This record gives sequence, C-alpha cells and structure tokens, in this order.
Amino acid sequence: MIISGLLNLIYTVLSALLVFELPNMPDSIMTILTQITGYFQTGIQIIASFIGSTAMGVIALLFQLVIFLNAAYFLWSFVFWVIRKIPMLNVRE
Repeated sequence: MIISGLLNLIYTVLSALLVFELPNMPDSIMTILTQITGYFQTGIQIIASFIGSTAMGVIALLFQLVIFLNAAYFLWSFVFWVIRKIPMLNVRE
C-alpha cells in the first residue's frame, strides 16, 4: 500500500512537471506491487506471532528512528555540500 502510494505520487509529480504525457502503468506492475505488499504483511504477522505485539511496537519505533536519523544525516550532508560550494564562506571539510 505504501509502495503503490509512493509510485502513484511519483507518477503524479512527474506527469505534472513534464510537458509530454506519461504512459499509464500496466496492471501487471500494480499486481506485482500488491503481491509484494501482501508478502511483507504476512512476514510481519509471522514475526509478530513469535515475538509479541509489544516487541513489534518497539521494533517499529526503532526502524522509524533509524530512517529519521539517516534522513537527518543526508540533509546535513546536503546542506554542508551546498555551503561548501559558496566560495566566500570559505568552508572546508
């Protein structure tokens, strides 16, 4: 569901930004994405049955923390990359 939503968002943004019309996504791709999403949900349910719902909540929180920290590091690196490109600031590594 998240993957198909992200693909639809990317498709919508690209079709709005580009001058020419993008072709429609084939139904086979959407079917494959639906199956992959189902596999992920089944796997998460199997793991949850072994370790419990409380541990799954903690694992989900830790995954969110890891993703947030990676995004923050990427943003920090990007900002400093842009700042290093401005010569009058004289920022070096």
